[in-house]
Amino acid sequence: MFRLPANLAVGGQYQMVSSIEVTALEEALPPRSRVLVGLVFAERYEDFTKDCELAETALRGAGIPTWPEYDRFITVDPDGEPIVWVSYVSSPAWWTIILLLLGSVFLLPILAALPMKIVEWLFPGTMDIITTLVVLGILGGVMMFMPKMLKEGK
Repeated sequence: MFRLPANLAVGGQYQMVSSIEVTALEEALPPRSRVLVGLVFAERYEDFTKDCELAETALRGAGIPTWPEYDRFITVDPDGEPIVWVSYVSSPAWWTIILLLLGSVFLLPILAALPMKIVEWLFPGTMDIITTLVVLGILGGVMMFMPKMLKEGK
C-alpha cells in the first residue's frame, strides 16, 4: 500500500473504475487538493519499473505540480503488487494530461498482451497448448545436443 508522508492524512477514499469518474471527482474537489490515484495492472511485466520511471520523467516534463510533502508523481507499490500510485495536486486539466502521458508509457505493454488475451478468449486452452509446445521444443533441443555433449573426447 502507498505510504503517505507523515504529516498527511486521508481526507476521503473513493473507488473509481474509469477516468471519467476521476474527472468528475476532480471537479468536485477544492482547488489544490492532493490526489492519489492507484493504477492496478494485471501483473508486473518485465519492464514495469522502467516504464514507471519513464512516466515519472514525462510527468515532470509536463510541468504538473507535485505534492509539496512528496516530490514524486509515480510510486511503484512497495509490497510488490502490480499497482502504480500517481500523486499530484488536483486540477481537471492536469488529469487529462496525466492520462495522455501515462497512456503513452503504459499502452504498449497493455496492447502487447491484448492479442494473447483475445486468442485465449476465442479458443480456451490455446495458451496451455502453446506453453506445452514451447517446453517440448526446448526439451527436444536439449535431447539433440545431449549425445554430443556426452560423447567421449578423442
